[in-house]
Amino acid sequence: MGHLTLAQKKALAIIPHVTGPLSLIGSCSILYDILSDRKKKLKRPYYRILLGISITDAIVSVWLGLSTWPIPRGTEGVYGAIGTTASCTAQGFFVQLSVFGPIYNLNLSIYYLLLVKYQLTEEYIAKRYERYMHAVALLFGLGSAILGLPLTLYNNA
Repeated sequence: MGHLTLAQKKALAIIPHVTGPLSLIGSCSILYDILSDRKKKLKRPYYRILLGISITDAIVSVWLGLSTWPIPRGTEGVYGAIGTTASCTAQGFFVQLSVFGPIYNLNLSIYYLLLVKYQLTEEYIAKRYERYMHAVALLFGLGSAILGLPLTLYNNA
């Protein structure tokens, strides 16, 4: 980031303070929609997959919205860095959970492939495939986030 002007650094630090909360609002709206009628909606694999996407996106949105704040104070070339190594590591861990997003989107695509193209019932998909969909998302999403901790991948480079 050494070649950026101060104005560009400020913009890159400030914009996530707007986009993060907007993303959080969107995710929480979906969560509210699902959970307000959970007895009906959580019977369907579609809503359980969507719930996984929304929960992880809400968590990641909070940490992305913090932008450069968690980065250790005094980090050269970073506008708005007021954090510590611990806050930077926490942000890295939670942002790494964004790996859940593409995996759950893949799961949603597989769900529709099975439902529409192969004409499997929701009950069959839930019984035969859904547990693996969630397991893969958990394995890669949480696994990669945890693995980054002992490897100190989240500290400032």
